[in-house]
Amino acid sequence: MSAKAIRIRKEARDLFWPWCAVSIAGLLPLLQHRSYSGLSFPEIPRWAVEDISFVGFFFGIPLLAALAFGNEFQYRTISLLLSQPVSRMEIWAEKLSVMTVAVAAAAVAFGIGWRAALQQDPVLWAYFAAWIIAILASTAFWTLLSRSLLGGLALNAGIHSLVPIAWINLPYWFPASQRLSPAQMTIARWTCAFAFLGYICVMLWLGRRKLARFQATGGLAGDDLLTAGPDVMPRAFAGWLRCRSTEPGLNLIRKELRLLRPVWLLSLLVVPAWIGLSAYEYRLASSLAADVTRGLMIVAFIPLMAVLAGSLSLGEERTAGTHLWHMTLPVPARRQWLIKLFTALFAGVVCPALLPILVMFAGGSLFRWPAPFGHWAAAMAWLLAMALLCFASFWCASAVNGTVRAALWVFPVILALALAASSGEWVVRELMDSVFSKFDLFTDFGFTTAVSHLDSSLAGMPPLLFVSLLLLPVLAFAAVQSRRLFSKQLQDSPLFVVRRLLPLALTAFLCSFSFAAFYSFLQHADEQMSSLFLETHQAIENFPPGIAALDSGHPVQLTLDDLAQDSHLSSRTRRWLRGSRITLAPDKPHPGAYCCGGNSRGITFAPQKSYSWYLATIELPSGSACTLSFRAGRGFGILGGACK
Repeated sequence: MSAKAIRIRKEARDLFWPWCAVSIAGLLPLLQHRSYSGLSFPEIPRWAVEDISFVGFFFGIPLLAALAFGNEFQYRTISLLLSQPVSRMEIWAEKLSVMTVAVAAAAVAFGIGWRAALQQDPVLWAYFAAWIIAILASTAFWTLLSRSLLGGLALNAGIHSLVPIAWINLPYWFPASQRLSPAQMTIARWTCAFAFLGYICVMLWLGRRKLARFQATGGLAGDDLLTAGPDVMPRAFAGWLRCRSTEPGLNLIRKELRLLRPVWLLSLLVVPAWIGLSAYEYRLASSLAADVTRGLMIVAFIPLMAVLAGSLSLGEERTAGTHLWHMTLPVPARRQWLIKLFTALFAGVVCPALLPILVMFAGGSLFRWPAPFGHWAAAMAWLLAMALLCFASFWCASAVNGTVRAALWVFPVILALALAASSGEWVVRELMDSVFSKFDLFTDFGFTTAVSHLDSSLAGMPPLLFVSLLLLPVLAFAAVQSRRLFSKQLQDSPLFVVRRLLPLALTAFLCSFSFAAFYSFLQHADEQMSSLFLETHQAIENFPPGIAALDSGHPVQLTLDDLAQDSHLSSRTRRWLRGSRITLAPDKPHPGAYCCGGNSRGITFAPQKSYSWYLATIELPSGSACTLSFRAGRGFGILGGACK
């Protein structure tokens, strides 16, 4: 095998696993819930499919392009690469060819996965193709300029992601461009095409020239633009981050804050972008412009900051080889782990979530900008989502070596856990119907009533509380795993991560299964109570002379035998109503509400016909009392019932 073939295989091997992750993200829309030959399968959550695929495109494609040169800085091999007896132009051509093949194959995967959306607007094909070509042409220059993988990724993706935003919003910032004639529009398009080709040629020439003149200074590590660039912080703040011999605990916190410097720098760039988005959102009349702009800001840039906040500190220490050295410090490993975890969560909540939320709410209060969140509950949900994403990144950084590897594992880990949780819910759906059909768990009326009341009480609880209870065991188990992996020598193998992920996925499956089974149990009890109210109402309606002839001064006394004369009652309803006394009387109107909806969810839409108001009181032999009310109006009726 020739030396050139060996070098190309080395480049392809470095890109293989990231290419697999990005391609899977592109094909995710094809994995939505489908049924084959009557068989159903667990459904991947829609949010996981759309968001992960979107992030996979706008950051997976630039990542694949940046890995060719970025890996040399990541693994400190740039000096060794340039010292080989090979022309630098040959190295540039080999890396560019492998990079182009990998990106083109991943782009085909996204084209297949997004085929339905792209067919609705064929112009998007040209936009995405131009964006990918621009990424490929300029990645060498930006990566060599920043001297790091993360720097090349941030500069390349950030600059080229602003181009489609500006292009889509151009007609709304300059309304005169909408009044161009067809001939003028054709000239403008050809001008843009030639300008784009010129930009591609210039960036290819700059990247080739940058590699030809590149000097690897500063040892094997080089000078990372993000972490070793000019000091832009105020002198007082920079002095506070300096270590002191008498403050070992604060020194560890200062070290973590310095390692997270790229996150702080990105925050300085994102906050003005949020201000601009808020100030000009009213001008985004086109849904496409609004969706792309908000999507790039919310679904792309903000999650990237959360991922970096969770994985950067521990990942960079493992890459530089200083993590094991820190284990020899006279500080317990548990304390070091807690400091890293809470510092990462602080940065992952403040930078990608709290700062944009405060900016948007402040703009809405001062300048009446449109708010991105309808109320504070949505803002709290966004804070929780960013905290969970940051924690997932921290877990990945504990299980693998390097920031880039941890970032690549974040979304596959989240997808695996989401699929495990969805599988638990799917198993419950498949099993509970057969369980309830074989075992009658609601023979006792008092037990059924208590379970139905519990379901009504839980229905008013905030959804965030249910999510927190569902995630709490998974988060606790993941924290224990992260603490054990923190002081352990890791293996550079995907199987090592998968083996640690399986118990976590099993925990997510069991939590989802337990929660879904409990909720299904409550729902089934509520359905039994609803069937009691509905069957009783239908029997009262069919009872002669009918509810229209009721007299408020003389209530009608009924029994089970009276109701069963002209109506079919189920065996369970007969068993529950056996020996009961039913008092039937007309009822007064209840505008806006009905009498019995406070502690029962037995609401059923009756057939379309005109009914009269009535109130039925059912006194059971056990001492329980049920109240049944019917409200008619506008061609339909609402049935409500409650038991005590």
